[in-house]
Amino acid sequence: MRRLGLLAAIVILALLVAGGYTATAGIAVYQDLDGGRQALVAAQTSMTAAARTGDAGQLQDAAAQLRVAERHFNDAQARSGTDPALRVAGSLPGAGRQLPASTHLAAIGADMSRAGEGAAAVAIQVAGLKQKYAGRTLTADDLQTALQEAQVIARTYSVSIQAISQQLRAAHAERTLVDTTELVGPLKDAFDAVDRALAEAETSFRRYQDVRQVLSDFLGVQLPA
Repeated sequence: MRRLGLLAAIVILALLVAGGYTATAGIAVYQDLDGGRQALVAAQTSMTAAARTGDAGQLQDAAAQLRVAERHFNDAQARSGTDPALRVAGSLPGAGRQLPASTHLAAIGADMSRAGEGAAAVAIQVAGLKQKYAGRTLTADDLQTALQEAQVIARTYSVSIQAISQQLRAAHAERTLVDTTELVGPLKDAFDAVDRALAEAETSFRRYQDVRQVLSDFLGVQLPA
């Protein structure tokens, strides 16, 4: 996601009640949303690069960034959904749907981060297999053995593979709860960026559900069906 630009919307809500604590709480929500965004973008960049190279280091970096992103988004969701001062601000005339939309935005970010964590867990294991077979001419027996090892990964990490679809579905479901027509400009822009990020995740994360094909891509050869 591009820079969320949510500070303006949160500060508007804070000024409606003219409370110093509310302003602090609003800024904290923004900081967590932006921290989650930065970590998620960094993770997606690392995974996109690793999709071409099978670099285990890049994938491990992505996994760490995704955990950071999830933590930030969870904190933003909890604060925006439960903080008493922000709840009061959100109920005032003019605030409309801005704060609830911020809560949904955080939930979508957390769902996407968890989908990415599932993808990264599988990718790291497949990258290990790639290292095992890299730099040599693969025989038919090698390819059959690699296929069997890929099948083991698919079984062992079935929970992670299922989480990719489950969390992306949850993110899409959360997105349907938000009508952006009444949102302030920066927040509407944030949801436009979310829509693009979700579309990208459908490819960049879901590809790791097919372990055999990922290993084939990493090795540059087609494994037997």
